[in-house]
Amino acid sequence: MSGWSASDTCPFCGGENMMTFGDHKPFDCVGGECLDCGFCYHTEQNQMTLGEVNERRKDYDLKPLKKLKNKER
Repeated sequence: MSGWSASDTCPFCGGENMMTFGDHKPFDCVGGECLDCGFCYHTEQNQMTLGEVNERRKDYDLKPLKKLKNKER
């Protein structure tokens, strides 16, 4: 089994029913849900545009791309 789960204290209401969980396959992801106040967080998957990728590449002194690499999956 690659994942984990635990309970914690909610950072918003202080409740003791904050359920947290995570996994590292197929990439690192985490989440948590407070069963007292409803606060929640989850890793979100998205896709940057070519323009966004090239803006980030500037920060690392990388040359801009003309197109994004094809996904393998």
